[in-house]
Amino acid sequence: MNTLSVNKALLFLYFAGHANPVQKRLIAEWLAQAENQELYFEWLAEWQSQSPQFLPDGQERYEAYVRFMRENRHIGPSNAASPSENDGQHSGTAAKSTRIGRRPWLMAAASVLMMGMTAWFGRERILYKTYATGFGETRSVQLSDGTGVILNANTSLRVPRFGFGEATREVRLNGEAFFNVTHTIDNKRFMVKTEENFEVMVLGTEFSVYTRQKGGKVLLKKGKVHVLFSEGREKKQLVMKPGDLMMMEKAAAKPVVKPNADTQKLTAWTGNRFIFDKTPLSEVATQLQEHYGIRVEIKDNRFANRTVSGTFQPESGEELLTLLSELFNFRLAREGEAYLILQK
Repeated sequence: MNTLSVNKALLFLYFAGHANPVQKRLIAEWLAQAENQELYFEWLAEWQSQSPQFLPDGQERYEAYVRFMRENRHIGPSNAASPSENDGQHSGTAAKSTRIGRRPWLMAAASVLMMGMTAWFGRERILYKTYATGFGETRSVQLSDGTGVILNANTSLRVPRFGFGEATREVRLNGEAFFNVTHTIDNKRFMVKTEENFEVMVLGTEFSVYTRQKGGKVLLKKGKVHVLFSEGREKKQLVMKPGDLMMMEKAAAKPVVKPNADTQKLTAWTGNRFIFDKTPLSEVATQLQEHYGIRVEIKDNRFANRTVSGTFQPESGEELLTLLSELFNFRLAREGEAYLILQK
């Protein structure tokens, strides 16, 4: 099967209900390949945004899709991707698809497409898109409202696939990201939700959010942000001003705010740089694990509290470790997946 023949033009034809049985079968087999599924959704979102049947609310679209599939199990897959379409314009095509669809191969193709959206993807995959980075990788993305985001390594950002809601613009972050939020005419709030015990609410500003296993941080570069957090059963809020660094350790009862933070140093990762200023080697080891997935064990405690100062722009975590070994005159060894820092 030549899957390269499935392109945007063919899928747009399919979404509009004009694909023929052979094209439907081709799409079904193409969609069965996992690497094509995200591209399918991107083109679906683009087609629906250009269509008069476009539903601005993702939840409404999802429910309409499920309702349509339940009520039209006998219909070929040509209508499955546009459940809101009900104008009768393509009734002849739909009837033709039903008759031909009784052929075994087309019924199989129809089953793949009709069950695929809910079985393969599920509700979350339909409603949300996730941007992600691997170890040692940063990535810049632009959201539908114009907001720019830089993702640090080992980070994921979940955003609504079909646009933000009417009240807020909500995203969910796991890792670290720098946000340049676009202010909207209707003053729609931008919310960054985390797996930790806090959320960040803004209108338009520049800030970074860190949320990993060890805790969370918010660094404000420009504008104003509100950090919402829970203290026991009570919901609380603090307001940050430019230069503030909010830190919330895992075991801490409430966040700590430090003013006049060095925003250039703390956001150096957006330019693939590390700026250390009397940073303990133990903290450098933590950053190596978070950024590159490299586990470092300091076997000689005399090195743990040694501090590092300077700017580094390594090609890899191993290169940075090698530079540090030359700087501190320690020996590197491998033990399984870990690097050991030993005395020479």
